[in-house]
Amino acid sequence: MEVNQEPSQRRGAKKIRFDNQELVKTSFWVSQIFMIIATVAGVYLAAQEGLSQAIKFDSLTNMQNNYHLQHSLYEELKDNVAVMTAYTELIEKEKPYNIKEYHPVMADFIWENMKYSAYTLETPSDILSGARRFYMGSADIVGKIERKFYGPSFGSKQLRSLIEEVETHTLPKLEQSYKKMADELKRAGIDVN
Repeated sequence: MEVNQEPSQRRGAKKIRFDNQELVKTSFWVSQIFMIIATVAGVYLAAQEGLSQAIKFDSLTNMQNNYHLQHSLYEELKDNVAVMTAYTELIEKEKPYNIKEYHPVMADFIWENMKYSAYTLETPSDILSGARRFYMGSADIVGKIERKFYGPSFGSKQLRSLIEEVETHTLPKLEQSYKKMADELKRAGIDVN
């Protein structure tokens, strides 16, 4: 008759004993600390690299969008300079009586839409100012010619001065700016053409 025996003592069961000597050794704790440090350092370095790549990607995307904006503005300005040059030549040579019939129609799709683009202010300010002066100045001069405030010869001189400013300063700077971005984008492996 077995009385008050532990269940583990019955039927020849062995008592399992845990070896906790490894827990009190310094080498165990040092290795655990180094594992934690390595894990934290690995996560930190991976996050840094991920952040670096995200910033680089964002920068290249912004540059690509700004490139397209500036290139489009360049083409629009160039076309508008041609329109104003033709208008100037017409009023100088023909001196039409009803000058309003020859009102120049300039494209302003890009210029107007730049108001809503986040990339507009990434364009150098002297380029934006030059384009603004051209758009505003040409509209003002044409309006004064049509209202007979300016005579055709004085108005054409004013327009020629405005056109020369855009051709010699604004357009070359704008072209240089977008071509520089195109080169940087090509070096990064992004085709912009």
